Amino acid sequence: MKKQTKRGTEIKAIIFDVNGVLLVGHGRSIHEYMAKKLHIGFEEWFDAINPYWEDMVKEEYTTEHHLNQIVNHFHISRSRLDKLFIKAFKKHFKKDRKMFKLVKKLRKNKYKVAILSDQTRMSYEAYKKFNLDKLVNTAVWSQKEGIRKPNPEIYKLTAKKLKTKPENCLFIDDRDWNLIPAKKIGMKYILFHNYKQLINQLRYFGIRKKNV
Repeated sequence: MKKQTKRGTEIKAIIFDVNGVLLVGHGRSIHEYMAKKLHIGFEEWFDAINPYWEDMVKEEYTTEHHLNQIVNHFHISRSRLDKLFIKAFKKHFKKDRKMFKLVKKLRKNKYKVAILSDQTRMSYEAYKKFNLDKLVNTAVWSQKEGIRKPNPEIYKLTAKKLKTKPENCLFIDDRDWNLIPAKKIGMKYILFHNYKQLINQLRYFGIRKKNV
């Protein structure tokens, strides 16, 4: 992705991804945990779940249908599958305390802050302990909206919920392909690597040191 140029547009809202940005962890760990608990090989588990995963992230209704498919495939109870998934997300994703502190400081300094995240029903349930919905001004979750990144409509929806024009928004994600739609609708963006790198790049967009 080409380097964006600074055009002096005031940043009024900052939008954060969750997994890999506000929370520390890796998606593969979830699937490794599930395979281990079900006493099957990782490849066997992943081959079974992979065709459904995109839809499970996108919509609650399809999640229920696909979970029932997995239950039938592995001959396990639905309640056990749900509990294992929730436990997996709880176990393998932890909050990044520096990032949480940053979000609170940005809000204190009058920036609007949002979450835009692709999640399954199970991960959303597991993450309730982090109070993410209360951490920000507004949270946009894929499975509740029926669309997911990188569909441009979910980026537009986030800006609308923030009551801010896309060009006044800064989007932060750890996946470069999720930044492309943000760029197309006029949002500024940062590819997240770590806290220190993010702080340095926030200053490039005029978010001063005293605000972070």
